[in-house]
Amino acid sequence: MEGVVAKPTEEGQDPKSATEAIAEVLPSSKFLQNVDLETATSKKSATSDVLAIVQELKAEVQAEKQVSAALRNELESLKLKIEESEAAKQKQQELDSLKKKVEEINSLVRQLLYCLNKE
Repeated sequence: MEGVVAKPTEEGQDPKSATEAIAEVLPSSKFLQNVDLETATSKKSATSDVLAIVQELKAEVQAEKQVSAALRNELESLKLKIEESEAAKQKQQELDSLKKKVEEINSLVRQLLYCLNKE
């Protein structure tokens, strides 16, 4: 390989092997595959790893969707219970108001009867 000059090593560093120097100059090539610096099996392994991660992420997303749907259902159920509770509270307030009116009417009737009996 003419024209390729290996970089000088700095103090304290081990000199690079010939294959490492070639790997720097030719980062990805058929030559590197042939000298076993970059193998097709490592690419296949990386691809299968990525596919496994993608499958795992899809499963997580699906699980999160199911949890989200369950939480939405629970929220709707709680909203219905709140509405029912508010309606019951309103009915109770109406009953209390009617009871108060009945008591007032009874009091007026008693007063009227008392006044009539005095005469």
